[in-house]
Amino acid sequence: MEITGLIIGAALVAWLNYALAKQRGRDPGGWAFGGAIFGIFSTILLLVLGTTEEKRTSDAVKVQEALKNK
Repeated sequence: MEITGLIIGAALVAWLNYALAKQRGRDPGGWAFGGAIFGIFSTILLLVLGTTEEKRTSDAVKVQEALKNK
């Protein structure tokens, strides 16, 4: 029973890291793997690191294009 909880917990943290990394412009597969191995510590690190510069620039360009098209 304990191993089942450990596997479910690791899968949940991996899924959370995958979603957060994808949203922040980071490698989702790598962060999901890190979440499964290092647990909540990798999630905290991902939150502290924030969004990549490329993602911020890309989002800003999309907003500018959307405003131009209105």
